[in-house]
Amino acid sequence: MKLNIQTAEDLAAEALAEQLATRKGECRTRIYAVVDSIAQMNLAAAAAAGGLDEAQMSTYRTGLAWIGATRAAYSGGDWPEVPAGVAELAAQF
Repeated sequence: MKLNIQTAEDLAAEALAEQLATRKGECRTRIYAVVDSIAQMNLAAAAAAGGLDEAQMSTYRTGLAWIGATRAAYSGGDWPEVPAGVAELAAQF
């Protein structure tokens, strides 16, 4: 019979992995609450086709930076605020 012994380090590593998985899901939820996957695709297409004016393009870039910062923050759980105008632009798409 083989014993499966877990050390305190093993348990801590498992707890951290579980916490990161939970935060990753929270990250996705936070992003999709502002700009869902359809809006992201439509905005990307509009930006690539030149269909956004200067102000919209600036807000789009700000939104992309916020998504990147939100993804980077999941390990610490210190979520950045949604920049002004990002949700409103996403709602149009």
